[in-house]
Amino acid sequence: MAKDFLNVIERALMMGISDAINTLTESGEDIHVYGEFPEVEEIKFPAIIVEHTGSGFEEQFMGQGVTLGSSLGTGETYGASYAIHLISEKETNIQVVSSASSASDVNYKQRRLLNWMMLNVANSIMDINFETYEEEDTQILERHLSSWRNIGFIPDLQWYGASAEFLITFTNIR
Repeated sequence: MAKDFLNVIERALMMGISDAINTLTESGEDIHVYGEFPEVEEIKFPAIIVEHTGSGFEEQFMGQGVTLGSSLGTGETYGASYAIHLISEKETNIQVVSSASSASDVNYKQRRLLNWMMLNVANSIMDINFETYEEEDTQILERHLSSWRNIGFIPDLQWYGASAEFLITFTNIR
């Protein structure tokens, strides 16, 4: 039986994003990461939603015999795709820790906050060390974050938002 790689990777993705981006905020807990769209009355802003959108075989290994760590069996390269959504209310205000020691913290809101989140979420996704979060022996082969799209403001809700697709491939030993 295959290990629970999809859930391990999804949790690692959510925790890695949260840990990386919240270390950049003054309080260390300003940005909320969800594994699915929360109910509207439960959402806290700014929000990052990691939505699992698909998965499946990418490539079968030649010869079927595969070893990963102490696991030996049949395997393939498996892929999982996610939509990463960023949402912020018009009045959301975040203090970001300045990287320069002489500069004071910077206040981000509205489109500037969205732009900051887009850059830093992309950086955190590409820099995640999955070994830090893995519960199972997981071998990540590739990760691809496509460009941000649907960037904008919804006047009726007073929300700023952006979305990107993320694809990750890993070794699936069964």
